Amino acid sequence: MKAAKRQQDALPENATDNLLNGLSYKDFPALRRARASLTVKSHDKKIDVFFRARILGMVGTLNLYLDPSLSYSWRECSLLVSKASGHGVHHARNLRTWIRRYLSSGKLPLHRYGTYHSSVLEDEDLAHEIQLHLTEISKKGYIRAQDVVDFVATPEIQARLAKMGKPRGISLRTAQRWLKKLSWRYTKKRNGMYIDGHEREDVVEYRKAFAKRWKEYEKRFVIYDNDGNEISRPTAGFSVPGVRFRLILVTHDESTFYENDRRKTKWVHSSETAVAEKKGEGQSVMASDFLTVEWGRLKDGEK
Repeated sequence: MKAAKRQQDALPENATDNLLNGLSYKDFPALRRARASLTVKSHDKKIDVFFRARILGMVGTLNLYLDPSLSYSWRECSLLVSKASGHGVHHARNLRTWIRRYLSSGKLPLHRYGTYHSSVLEDEDLAHEIQLHLTEISKKGYIRAQDVVDFVATPEIQARLAKMGKPRGISLRTAQRWLKKLSWRYTKKRNGMYIDGHEREDVVEYRKAFAKRWKEYEKRFVIYDNDGNEISRPTAGFSVPGVRFRLILVTHDESTFYENDRRKTKWVHSSETAVAEKKGEGQSVMASDFLTVEWGRLKDGEK
């Protein structure tokens, strides 16, 4: 027991610790009555093993603290009991909290293991309303988990939840779980058949010829690393009297914005099927530029 006394609890003291440390010998009769009451409760065959383990931990802590041959603090007593049951300092803190609560209000440390937690979605009418709301949004665009959060926060839905005893909002994570329960999945939009043609024989031959030609071009480039530092200079070039010409890579960077741009990933209901869409993306606007490593953007004056 003396060796066990050296167990350390590095957690800072809280209100429970301050209250228990403020008890004196005058409070010992109340502590003994609490221990006796908890001991009787621990023998109740109707309680489950988790509840009994908590009560026995409280009884063990009180036994050590009230033992006149020992001089353990509340922390040391609770830590010894916690270690003996295979737990650590956090469980020891829980033991002290449960004892303080029992002394002040007589409340026992109940648990929720194995209990059933109902979901708001078990109300079929409410689940149906959420489903209809999401379906209407999906017809006009894309739904988000935030749409569920906003819908639940409306006064009408809050009033219904109040009647169910659950007048509260929901988090974004909860909304995502609800979407899954309502058979929505965050995935790529399904399309019909798409033929690329990149494996046609003529396309494959063109790629091989281009790769071979590009290797010859690279011999005439100045090569830079990712930080813009020069790695190597060309050893070959165009034969011109007195000088050697090298190649400068000019890249063409462009972005095209279409009138009918669409997201590829969205919340999709499990019953949704691929639908026919207009061919093409509609009118477009292209932003284009020519870039070089040596000079940056190519421009004519200020243009």
